[in-house]
Amino acid sequence: QNEGPVDYLIVGAGGGGIQTALLLKNHGYTARILEREQVAASHWTKFPRFNELISVNKRIVNETQRMRFDWHTFLGTETEFYDVSQKYFSSGYDFYTYMNRVVDEAGIDIQYGAEVESLAMDDTPCVHLVDGSTICANHRVFVATGLKEKPNPYLQTIGGIPYSEMKKEYAAQKRVCVFGNGNAGFEVAQNTFDVADRVFVIGKHRLRLSSATKYVGDVRTKFLQVLENVHSKLLDVVLEYNDLKVRTSGLGKELNAAQKEDLFESVNIAFTTSVYNCEVLVIATGFRSSVPGVDLKGERFPPMENWYSPVGNSKIHYVGWLMHKYDFRISAGGFLAGYRYLIRNLVDHIRQIDHGIAYPHRKFSEKGLVAEHANQRFQTSGEFVIMQDGAVIRDVIVPVKTEEGKTEYHYYEGVTYNFHKDFAEQDDIVYLYLVWGEGKSATIVFDNLYDFEDKRSVRNSKLHAVVEVNGLVREGAEDVDMEFAINQFTSPVRVMVGDALSGNYTNFYEKPKYEYSREFINEPKDRRRPEVGEDHHDEIVLTPLRMALTESILLGGTEESLKNVRSVAKKVLSGVTFIDSAQGQNKTNEVAHPGKLCEHVSAPFSDGDATHCIYNAGMKATMEQDEMKECVSAGKLCGSGSNPCCEGSC
Repeated sequence: QNEGPVDYLIVGAGGGGIQTALLLKNHGYTARILEREQVAASHWTKFPRFNELISVNKRIVNETQRMRFDWHTFLGTETEFYDVSQKYFSSGYDFYTYMNRVVDEAGIDIQYGAEVESLAMDDTPCVHLVDGSTICANHRVFVATGLKEKPNPYLQTIGGIPYSEMKKEYAAQKRVCVFGNGNAGFEVAQNTFDVADRVFVIGKHRLRLSSATKYVGDVRTKFLQVLENVHSKLLDVVLEYNDLKVRTSGLGKELNAAQKEDLFESVNIAFTTSVYNCEVLVIATGFRSSVPGVDLKGERFPPMENWYSPVGNSKIHYVGWLMHKYDFRISAGGFLAGYRYLIRNLVDHIRQIDHGIAYPHRKFSEKGLVAEHANQRFQTSGEFVIMQDGAVIRDVIVPVKTEEGKTEYHYYEGVTYNFHKDFAEQDDIVYLYLVWGEGKSATIVFDNLYDFEDKRSVRNSKLHAVVEVNGLVREGAEDVDMEFAINQFTSPVRVMVGDALSGNYTNFYEKPKYEYSREFINEPKDRRRPEVGEDHHDEIVLTPLRMALTESILLGGTEESLKNVRSVAKKVLSGVTFIDSAQGQNKTNEVAHPGKLCEHVSAPFSDGDATHCIYNAGMKATMEQDEMKECVSAGKLCGSGSNPCCEGSC
């Protein structure tokens, strides 16, 4: 750790914080990460619950296209994730191992055990810690605090098991109801359906498959065995619960909006639990943004001004997941694969503002050279594919007159909306990006996928090269392998760019007025959530539980009131298996990593003894999850050697 003040402070040693520190350090600036835990990347010691990522990992022959298929490697390091894991879907532990290896090799400065309570809101680069101290940077603060599991003590009190605490053995021969039909919910279903009596996946909205919505954060096909079970009548069920109107009058005190939401969700889940005779309730309703000292008031992201700054302080910037505000449900800005490019842009902007270093760009003197470079970008760019649809990331070509009166073309690669929007009022600026075309070629898998907005539906498998100038666009065809490698596909790209730079707009057309929907679903009116109000049809059997919940909510969830709710719930929901929750959001994922956390950052896991830490020198973890279980059953885990388990002794 460096002594004294640093140029930049970063809050949070996850993917966003490490990527920011890495780029700043590479440019010669001092940066320190403040991390409340004792290890970097601690999120990946707890999640995913069953330890398999949804992000892809593939090494291909064409090195120039590598980053399109490597969703885990940081920018600014020669250390590749593929050196840690060769699995297409790797583990959370692999991701943790990779991040800590980068930290160690790059010598990133991290102050562990430093918990930030709030951010300065007086346009200063400062943060306030829980110990009462204030730390300031010379220039700016970056906030990379990411996500936390959505808490709901009332659902836990009526028998709900948080996603972070679910274990496969809880599901054995039980009727398991998983509330939440996103990736977390289907991950639980995928890892329990083979031992459960049957699994019910229950959500508030229609199932959103990533292959249909084109959004990588929606449900991935790898979790859909339970959906096949549904269609094959193999007991499991996927459905949406019917929203009840929950009575809130006659209580002596009016509930506020947040309290009504808690009551609404709790009563609806209790009702569904009763209807389907659930024995195990799993609460997998997702994650929420985490910002020190900021009450998001139910919003998904904090309010932001230009360049991801909180309102009122231009010296602070949100990075990592929090940058997803501008492309949520459109592209991948909330995942390392995407936000590594957003952070790179932000750091380039900061260097320009704080140190007078020009925003990086290439200069070309001839249109043909520009067109050829544009074609190469379509062939190789990782950010074009990952940050698809041009909503946030684009290439920008700016014609500039030289002192000699000639035209020079300044080419900016993969710049964000915050940068390229400043050119919106200028003429002849050329933008390049990929967009989903109107072709309908993919096979329909499930009829209900027709309900998704047509432009991005599962029937559409074509990403087209787009050239935009002066509000006009022109789309080129897509090569099947996205290489644009043969003349049929490269020629149009060169021609389109050349025409745009020459002012020949004959084959261009007005840009469609397409507004992105955050849901991408047109829900019929009768499917929308009813208002919480006077009318109700919750069954009489739930009335005592509803009243107990209401009382507890009004009291702010005191320990005594929650005990009363659990007592009533055990009588009303008699079939539910009540498992005492460890309230362990911050504990290590025992499913993936049996053992305890070690004090040393490079060796985070042990079998109970800090001298026997399971860590393979930052390289690929040799222990698969099944091997770890075998080790446990054999009685001991070894801390050294290539064979992680042995017959009772090391």
